[in-house]
Amino acid sequence: MTLRLFGLFYFALVLAPGQPRANDHLFPIREGRKFGFINRAGAVVVPPQYDAVGEPSEGRVRITAGTLSGYIDLAGKVIVDPKYDTAEDFQGGRAIVRKESQYSLIDLSGKLIADIPHRVLGQFHQGLLRVQASGRTDANGRKLPTLYGFVDTSGKLAIPPQFMPAGEFSDDPANLAFGGLDHDWCYFDRTGKIVIRVSMGEHLTAANLFSNGRLLVKEGFNWGYKDTTGNWAIPAKYNDAQNFKDGFARVQEGAKWIMIDVQGNPIPEDKRKLKPIEPASEGLTLSREGDVLGWTDAKGELAFPLRKYEEAHSFFSGRARIKLDGLYGFMDKTGALKIPNIYYSASDFQHGLSFVQTREGIAYIDPEGKVVWKYVQNPKVELR
Repeated sequence: MTLRLFGLFYFALVLAPGQPRANDHLFPIREGRKFGFINRAGAVVVPPQYDAVGEPSEGRVRITAGTLSGYIDLAGKVIVDPKYDTAEDFQGGRAIVRKESQYSLIDLSGKLIADIPHRVLGQFHQGLLRVQASGRTDANGRKLPTLYGFVDTSGKLAIPPQFMPAGEFSDDPANLAFGGLDHDWCYFDRTGKIVIRVSMGEHLTAANLFSNGRLLVKEGFNWGYKDTTGNWAIPAKYNDAQNFKDGFARVQEGAKWIMIDVQGNPIPEDKRKLKPIEPASEGLTLSREGDVLGWTDAKGELAFPLRKYEEAHSFFSGRARIKLDGLYGFMDKTGALKIPNIYYSASDFQHGLSFVQTREGIAYIDPEGKVVWKYVQNPKVELR
């Protein structure tokens, strides 16, 4: 995803492990129509000169000059000259690039790993990349349907194109990918082995997705859940059911809706009041009870009282982004408003800085609220 700083700018970055250093990450800045980068201390590493930039990933940052893209390192040195029509972020030492209709894989130095013979869709998940084989014809010259398959990190076909359509693998190895084949939804593993087949039916019903290692399946009148071996993890006994999320699912026993865990055990009523709405971050989980929000610890206990927020988010760098009275601020882990709600927009404190927008312009602040870099969009002119 290309980052463009205009209007209400927002982007998300992944928190790096270990002690933060000023030179271990780059933060995009904009002056006029051009983009550059600062480090965590606010020093300009790359003066604004690019037309678009990406997010730092594995020590490389995608940059775009005109319509072509390449990569720089965290010192601002150009590693790959802008020469690709499209370029993606690095994953596992690999990046997907395209020049005209040719998709390829390159390594961190820009060296070609392999050309990919099909159109690429999406990114690598569990080491596999979805591709689309189109433009095929039969012996009579009639166009054949587009098929989907997967290549591995060496660029070789791991699962030949055969499905129509196919979903990407999830990042959770407990789940299977799915694809359409002979009017069945087929659920398959990383080798392409089909584990479960579910008929699409006369109406070509949409596929359910694996979630938390469970697949919602109907048998006769009832719903249940299968595991990744194709066996029933939770027998088909419910009048209705929903997909799992964060380890829980809603099911209907008779006329009553209850919550169950991935083993099929009912969740007691007193433990269902607070519902997690985001993954745990820095030991706390954002949860909801009715129209109020709070953060719970590993034992499920509230870190501080439930409150009403217009928005609330997970903790990063010891700060949680919240919105009150139409403006953003940040709380600490005691529930105190550590940085006042004075910002029109704000990002989470990932990598130690937050990007904020004020009435005067845009800026980066540290977890204490100190401004480390700012750009005044419309500076005031003093008349004499």
